[in-house]
Amino acid sequence: MGRRSDVRMDWQRNHHDPAGRGRLVAITLLSLGILSAIMYLVALDRVTVYVDGRVYRRTTAAATVGKVLTELGVTLRTGDQVQPELTEKVREGTEIRVHRGVEVKFHVDGGVQTIRTVPVSVVEALRRAKIELGPDDRVSSPLDDTVYAGQEIRVVRVRKRIVTEESIIKAPVELRKDNSLKEGVRQIVQKGEPGLLRKTVQITEEDGRVVRKKVLAKERIKEPKKQIVAVGTKETVYTMTTSRGREIRYTKVKQMVATAYYPGPESCGKYANGYTATGKKAGFGVVAVDKRVIPLGTRLYIEGYGYAEAADVGSAIRGDRIDLCFDTYREAKMFGKKTVKVYILAPQ
Repeated sequence: MGRRSDVRMDWQRNHHDPAGRGRLVAITLLSLGILSAIMYLVALDRVTVYVDGRVYRRTTAAATVGKVLTELGVTLRTGDQVQPELTEKVREGTEIRVHRGVEVKFHVDGGVQTIRTVPVSVVEALRRAKIELGPDDRVSSPLDDTVYAGQEIRVVRVRKRIVTEESIIKAPVELRKDNSLKEGVRQIVQKGEPGLLRKTVQITEEDGRVVRKKVLAKERIKEPKKQIVAVGTKETVYTMTTSRGREIRYTKVKQMVATAYYPGPESCGKYANGYTATGKKAGFGVVAVDKRVIPLGTRLYIEGYGYAEAADVGSAIRGDRIDLCFDTYREAKMFGKKTVKVYILAPQ
């Protein structure tokens, strides 16, 4: 009975003592604070963040990977990749890696397409850019290479198609000499007709431009018909009266530079034997010519000299030059060098 009375009296003292009540409240609040702090510390997790070449180690109460990055002030851009996912819950020891995207440009279909992506293979970057490759398309970079910042990749669209083409085959022309026609006159003896050729062709286009044609097969649908043309060789014969009153018949006249020689050592050197390139004995009436201009054996009439035959050649006689033979060295020296008319005589 006495003990119960003591307890009641203590309670009454405390209940009616304001200072006692304050101490009790303070103790209670302190206990709650300590408990809250312990609970907060228990809720913290240690995480490691790898971003932009730096490593951050910290203790955080953030619930997800995304919130940890927000706490660090990490800004994510299109194409960046985070591991684990942003919505993944944070646990003790979580490692977070931020892989920054790089800008890659694709030149394709006449335009430029830009994407941001983490470094992946070229073929994966094409897939992310939603660029489909045809079986013959070409890419400027190997497909298994890894893309890098600022890279520009060209996609060439290659298209192959097979077509049928027809073309004209020109009629061949055969020229036949005809001495019944005047020189220079042409006459069609048989009219030619073109043929027809059919080709199977593989055409290769790159970005719409034809770069190659390959003939796979040829077929002559129609053979051409040869055209035969008669070419006149009959020379026109002209007449002229010489200063001595003689009439000559000629087909052509040429203006030529004439020189003179004597078939002895004085003109032809010590090894001269007096015979021409055709085996004819040199003397008056034998002349040297360029056989490309006047054929050897041609009969001539030379102004200021007389009748002659083209029967010799000389190393200095080229083009419209002619060398006249004289019987004496004195005559040759007196003739010297002059321009003369050379008449090519008509056949007798």
